[in-house]
Parts: sequence; structure tokens; C-alpha cells
Amino acid sequence: HLGGNIGHPLLAETGTMSAEDIAVLELSSFQLMTMAKSPHIAVVTNLAPNHLDVHKDYAEYISAKENIFTHQTAGDIAIFNADNEVTRSFLGREMGSLRVFSRRESVERGTYLAPEEGGKGQAIWMANETGCRRVLPLAGIKLPGTHNVENYMAAIAAVDGLVPDEVIRDFAGNFGGVEHRIELVRELDGVRYYNDSIASSPSRTIAGLNSFPEPVILIAGGKDKGIAYDSLGPVVNEHVKLLVLCGATAGVIRASVEKAENYSGLEIIDVEDYQQAVSLARSRAREGDVVILSPASTSFDRFANFMERGRAFKEIVNRLK
Repeated sequence: HLGGNIGHPLLAETGTMSAEDIAVLELSSFQLMTMAKSPHIAVVTNLAPNHLDVHKDYAEYISAKENIFTHQTAGDIAIFNADNEVTRSFLGREMGSLRVFSRRESVERGTYLAPEEGGKGQAIWMANETGCRRVLPLAGIKLPGTHNVENYMAAIAAVDGLVPDEVIRDFAGNFGGVEHRIELVRELDGVRYYNDSIASSPSRTIAGLNSFPEPVILIAGGKDKGIAYDSLGPVVNEHVKLLVLCGATAGVIRASVEKAENYSGLEIIDVEDYQQAVSLARSRAREGDVVILSPASTSFDRFANFMERGRAFKEIVNRLK
């Protein structure tokens, strides 16, 4: 049963759940900050500044996230990203058993990358008390992007002993993603249009841009939530051929791009709305390009939530001829 911060309240499922069922929740800092109980298996994927228009400061945001594991007991499991500076600092503070995941180094308990059997390509391996085993070849993951490799590493560590490896491999080879998360909307004249409306912070947009080797036309901007955009500029300059901006954060995104050391005159155009943004992208995109809505900002300047924002974008894209 899935619920939490993914647009689906778990309470709606309680009437159909039994004591043997497993509930999987994505929990935001707003949900975690007042919690006095932690789940049996807690996963922290990564942390970067976010929601600083609501939280007092970054320290309070981190403290809210820590509630996902600080109330665990000896029989529980905590899973941390060893490659993220903040989540790595959690190591040693777990209340129960620790598992980690890392793309950069091997681990004693958890998931890591190592060569495939036979040496061709890499795979996700799982290390536990019984030894190490190959679980999932990277070539078998349908979703694009390094961040999705990390997501699979976290998930595999979480379900070790609960889900058979062959089920994981079958799922990874067939799962094409969910709505608003680097969602392929359509391909038109050799140009692929993606909806990444879930990207409400610079770190999410960076992950989206790093998913594509092709030239990218990026549509970004939205409501400012008080976080820094300096990290976004260099990545935009590296991946983007045309930056289209609308919304309250247009100015800070532009500034992050223009002050980056690798700025070399990237064309940046401000527009009034998504209709103008998509029309401009359509006229400037060439075969092999990617057009992506990845706002790096919240939706609340013009939309009720990121889902409404993404669907508005998709409706415009699907009307293109």
C-alpha cells in the first residue's frame, strides 16, 4: 500500500489493510517534523536545502527529516546514502541495524556498484550477513538517470529479504516511471517532450538535466521558497541549449546561470506562461533535442500543486501539431 507525500493519503487504504500488509510511505519534512514514531524500515535518499520559506533554517529542515529514524529501536532498520554529505553524517546514529548505499565505494551492509559477472558493464550488488550477490544490472534499468540508479540501490537495500531478486529485475526492465517525474509526454518530429513538474528544487532539476546526453531546451521557474540556486547554473550551462523562464524565480535562475564560471552566453528567454514557453520550444527544437519542464521551483505561484502544473504542461504539448 503506497501513500504519503505522493498525492495519495494512506488513510484511504486502512479499511483494506491487514496486519500482514506492508505500507510504503514517502514522507515530507512537514509530515516528519511532528512525528514521535519512526517506521520499521527508514530510508533517507539524500538531503539538500529545501522549503526554507517554511522552515526556520536548513538545520530545522534536517532535524525534521531525522525523525524518520531517531525514534527507531534495536529491531528496526535505517538505510542512508553514503554519498551525500548530510546523510553520511547520520552513520553511527542509527538506533537499529544499518544499511547504506553508495555508487562510489563498496559497503559491508547494503548496496553498491561493481562490475557485472563477466566484466561487461556494472550492476547493483547487495551485501548482507550471508555475503555479496549481484541483484540488478544497470543495463536492465529502463528509467534514465544516475539518480534512478541510486533510487534502485536504496529500494533494493530496503526490500532485501522481502522481495525476490528476479522480481526486482523484471520490474526494473519494464517500469517507465510515474507521472510528473521525467515523464515522456510525446515525441514530435524527432523531439522528445518530458514533464518533470515534480522538480520543485534545484537539486531535482539538476538530476533531471543529468539524465540526458542530448541537447536540452529547459522550461523552468515558479514560486521562490528561499533556497539558493547557485548549484543549478553550472549544470544548466553544461546541458541546456535554450533556457526558457517564467515565474517568480526567473531572475534568480538567470543569475545562477550568468554568474557560473562555465557561462558562455547561453540564450535565456523570459515568457509569460507555458503556452508561450512550449510554442517557443517547438519553434527552436531540432530533431534529437529534448524539451523538458523542470521548474526548480514550487508550483504555488500559478497552480494548486505540481500535479496540476504538470498536467497543464502536458495538455499544451499534446495539442502541438
